Amino acid sequence: MNDNNAQVAVFIDYDNIEISASEKFGKDTEVEWSVVLDAAAQIGRVVVRRAYADWSSYGADRQRELLGSGVELVHVSSKRGKNAADIRIVIDALEFIHSGSGNITHIMLVSGDGDFTELVHRLRGQGIKVIGVGVGGTSAEYLINACDEFRFYESLAGLETPAPNKKNGKAGESATATPSFEISEARQLLRRALQSRAGEWVLAAELKNAMLRLDPSFSERNYGFPNFKEFLASAQDIAETQINKNEQIEVGLSSAEVAQIPDALLDEYLKILSQQKIRMNPNEYRPQIIFQFFDIWKNNPDLSLTALKEQVHAYFQETAPHVKWQYVHEVAHQLFHTYCFDFDQSEEQSDVRLWDRRVKFAAGVERKPDLLDKCDKGLLQKLLRSLGSTKKINKEAAARLLYGSVRGQAMLDHVSELIDGLKAAPRSES
Repeated sequence: MNDNNAQVAVFIDYDNIEISASEKFGKDTEVEWSVVLDAAAQIGRVVVRRAYADWSSYGADRQRELLGSGVELVHVSSKRGKNAADIRIVIDALEFIHSGSGNITHIMLVSGDGDFTELVHRLRGQGIKVIGVGVGGTSAEYLINACDEFRFYESLAGLETPAPNKKNGKAGESATATPSFEISEARQLLRRALQSRAGEWVLAAELKNAMLRLDPSFSERNYGFPNFKEFLASAQDIAETQINKNEQIEVGLSSAEVAQIPDALLDEYLKILSQQKIRMNPNEYRPQIIFQFFDIWKNNPDLSLTALKEQVHAYFQETAPHVKWQYVHEVAHQLFHTYCFDFDQSEEQSDVRLWDRRVKFAAGVERKPDLLDKCDKGLLQKLLRSLGSTKKINKEAAARLLYGSVRGQAMLDHVSELIDGLKAAPRSES
């Protein structure tokens, strides 16, 4: 959508796009530069159009096409090295920003070269919005993720994408991004953006910006929709829309999706904990397992953590064999990673593996519920650090994470108290 206040500068890494397009679509492919420039014009007023290459290598026809579109051809001799054009683009882009020429607000960087990633970070740090354009399958993934938005040339040109190849970019680059343009990916992106605003109505423009923050390469045109409104209309099972008093489209999560939030969020919470080396299989036995850790240690205060875990397992193997060894093992790790134990630091234990040292419970753990609460709060604390706000912790999903299921309002109230207790010290344990 065109912004009357946007001032756009377009910098084209000509060789990169020409070579990438010929590799992907065939050596006779002619890049339609008009569609790239049209995309820039849709952002706002284009005040700079520059294409960088060793123009002695290209015929007059190609130069004439760009000149006819108002593009300034910047000659960079290939004798100065293969990165000479890249360096010149970086210098020119930074000079434009720091000199204040044209009051540039947006830069369209037409290249898939990962070497421009640092430039993108620098531009964004200066408050410039960066839109990348590159060929799918040859554009560096970390460049795509660095941009505010990234558009694939083949989508702009309406080209049919051939089967993806395995080729990566230049040596030393990360894997290149080959877009699949599967509608399921766009639907999942929409779902993720709306789940973070569950229970709210959000302006369609704000929603699209949220989706772009999650995936800068998102564009409804990649999936055959002429505009975002049409994309939303195709996903009514996920997103409901309404028109507000200002005649603007607002979007909310559908009632069917709201009902599934605890399931989706539970998966997200498990993934967050797994990334911190805490694996959990939500089950209703977890509190009893934690209580047994407490009871056995009380009767055997000289046990190591390894021995304590083994005795807890032996207890359940004899009295409740349906409580799996895996559950006991996971609880031991949960207690460890939430700082529920103090390990013997005496000199005689200095060469002993940590889990084989004698343990005692951390200060403040005097009763079985104290141990459960400390572990629960520790796990919720880790979610908070990842999610950034207690408001993003869903109490139903948290209850299922900690206790395997939701058994009444009293349990939800208890979980709410645990979550509320995180507010005062979101980084109290490191």
